[in-house]
Amino acid sequence: MRIGQPRRGRSSNYRRNVAHWGSGAAVIWVLSGAATTVFASDDLCGATIVESLKLDHDVACGGDGLIVGADGIRIDLDGHVLSGGGSGVGIIVSGRRDVSITAGTIGNFATGIRIVASTDVEIKYVEFNANPEGMDFQAGSVGNTVKDSLFRNSTVRGIMLRTNVTGNDIKNNRFINDRVGILIFGGVDNTLKQNEISGSSVAAIRINQPADGNVLKDNLVSSSLAGIEFLVTAAGWAQDDELKGNTISGNACGLKGPTDGNTLKDNSFQANTVDICS
Repeated sequence: MRIGQPRRGRSSNYRRNVAHWGSGAAVIWVLSGAATTVFASDDLCGATIVESLKLDHDVACGGDGLIVGADGIRIDLDGHVLSGGGSGVGIIVSGRRDVSITAGTIGNFATGIRIVASTDVEIKYVEFNANPEGMDFQAGSVGNTVKDSLFRNSTVRGIMLRTNVTGNDIKNNRFINDRVGILIFGGVDNTLKQNEISGSSVAAIRINQPADGNVLKDNLVSSSLAGIEFLVTAAGWAQDDELKGNTISGNACGLKGPTDGNTLKDNSFQANTVDICS
């Protein structure tokens, strides 16, 4: 069901409720036995969403956008734009499971989507545009999926995988003109597969110690300052990662930093200024 007033001819199936968030209250309508809450059009910003939601208009917020407040939530942007004023988070998922966010654009928030201590979250067919950070996976984010989405013009990074983030799949996405496409800051056992990353001003993919046990497979990284970079810290660099079947093309430096302790197999270097550099 879409945002708006209750459908005509079904008034006997609705009950009137008051949902409180922030400093105010808003009237919502719930169809008995249905899974979708219908919010008044001006009350979504900062709202805690406790039932599945489908937009029928663009939403602009000065601070945070939507907060997922229950397991099993489906947020369908339905081709619309959720936009910020340069601060806040577009959609927050914290301590939840079995959530999906699909089919629209999230732009101009400090962070597009933040996932915290959540599992089985699926993000697909979403365009992230001009958020300093497209997606931020924080500690306890396990077994989530980001696929078939577009990240562009991220001034910090498209996707951040922090420490204690594990078993997530980042696949079949495009990253265009981000500072860093994907940063595996400390996450382990994550999979980056069949992504296309181009035009990164620092690195298409950055791997930071102790980001161990990750798999980078069949990605195309191109036209960036560095294609894949292993950062060196006081504790050394990430090890036990696998780079397999990636195409590293047209970068100033194809593979940057030390790779000892990692597995490199069947990667293709094409037309980089330098294929491997320190």
